[in-house]
Amino acid sequence: MPDGGRSIAEVAVKGTILRKLPRKVDVLEGENAAFCVEVEKEEMDIHWYKDGVELRETHQTILKSFGRTHILVFVNTMPPDSGLVTFLVGKSKTSSQLRVKAARHCPPSCPVGVQINTERANAALLSWVPAQDSRKNPPSGYVLERQEVGTGSQEWLQCLTTDSATAVEILGDSVPCEADYRFRICSVNKYGKSNNVEFPRAVHLVPVARIQAPLQDALVPEGQDALFSIELSASVIGTWFLNGTQLQEDDRCSMRRSRTHQSLRIRGVRDTDNGAEITFIAYGIRDSAALYIQGMYVNIYWDFVYFVLTVLMYVCEKLSAPLVKFSPMSEMDRNKFVEVGNPIVLYCELSDPAAPVNWYKNGVELQTIEGLHIQSEGTMRRIVIQSAEFSHSGVYCCDAIDDRLTTFFFFIQTYNWNKTIQAGCPIVLQCELSDPSAQVYWYKDGAKLHPQTGVDILTEGLARKLIVHSAEYFHSGLYCCKTKGDTIMFSVDIKGDLFYLTRLETLTSSLDQSN
Repeated sequence: MPDGGRSIAEVAVKGTILRKLPRKVDVLEGENAAFCVEVEKEEMDIHWYKDGVELRETHQTILKSFGRTHILVFVNTMPPDSGLVTFLVGKSKTSSQLRVKAARHCPPSCPVGVQINTERANAALLSWVPAQDSRKNPPSGYVLERQEVGTGSQEWLQCLTTDSATAVEILGDSVPCEADYRFRICSVNKYGKSNNVEFPRAVHLVPVARIQAPLQDALVPEGQDALFSIELSASVIGTWFLNGTQLQEDDRCSMRRSRTHQSLRIRGVRDTDNGAEITFIAYGIRDSAALYIQGMYVNIYWDFVYFVLTVLMYVCEKLSAPLVKFSPMSEMDRNKFVEVGNPIVLYCELSDPAAPVNWYKNGVELQTIEGLHIQSEGTMRRIVIQSAEFSHSGVYCCDAIDDRLTTFFFFIQTYNWNKTIQAGCPIVLQCELSDPSAQVYWYKDGAKLHPQTGVDILTEGLARKLIVHSAEYFHSGLYCCKTKGDTIMFSVDIKGDLFYLTRLETLTSSLDQSN
């Protein structure tokens, strides 16, 4: 049979039952088992039994009658379905022994079509496609592992698992330290896991670090070494600068990095170094301190007594209040993607807890209103919008007297991420953008889609639509609407009884032709 089900018929010459059941029917686990009987007359009172219990039609048991032909189908059989099947009409009956053999269980096949996309800064979009035999031997999930490149270690560490998604984004903030990373993936089910498949290239990722202990100004005697250090929340690669000039490892300067601790040593400072600015810069981090040189010795003769005084020389070019500065923000915090209905939280951190700030949206100053709150806690300044709408898209600015911080926003709305469509009905997938001129591309199971007969790709203002006129079973899968800055996934599942009806009608037709 087309779907793997099996049926065997034996013919009796005389009696109420013209075509009896076979003595036994053997099927494999997961296959359909079909039984067919032909009786003497139409509209006779017939009954089906299994192990003495009369059968009723369910989603797994199909009972059909076509004139003098009566059919019983067990769908997706399991070993417990084994038993004695009996057909009864009047005082006549025929029986068959159903035997369901357990299928050989094995781990799933490994995913195919692995790809890595690094268009977004400090992130990697990993995608793959399930193996071709995934319908017969489906995986229950996928396991993703990472390996740090260049350390000499061959160890792979699990970084995440996913049930059904075929694309994940790995952010820099998810790794322990700044490094080049390679990734691999395998399929798993309750019987084991597949071989690992490695993604084609490595990607450089940087965790979002914050300053735990900032740089401190240093007062150092001339000729001695000056030491500067900074403690971060994550291990990142940083660069040191002296008065804006990048420092290199040489006889005078040495730089050390031990996990989250970074240090700079300047050997034998000179009087010309007095007032120099020392700056440390890493991904999302910038901090500075000053280097001051302790003064020279001064000899004073008075009444033939010799004194040696140490004079401390301090430089103060201008007496004024300290500048108010914003703490650096990562690219992820500066460019946010928020779904409609979710809260928006924008924040900035100041160097002066008493400094006032003003918030602006597209150049217009914001005030506290219902649904929009402006908060101040120590050095932290926040603006909270309780429920995001498309009207909230725009450029937000936090303005202090001496500094300005801008955060950009872009919204994209999604509709019905998981869709169940009846076979034969249209499929309509839609997403809405904040920019009507933005370009989008549609994909199914990783393959790019183009307009064709029965498939339309439409642009209507802010809306982007993918329309399949008549859903069929092969239209099931994972659809993706992708822009330059965002990706939306739709899981589509096609349902319907067309499959079973077609089988039964085909079986009936073949039986009629044999009479």
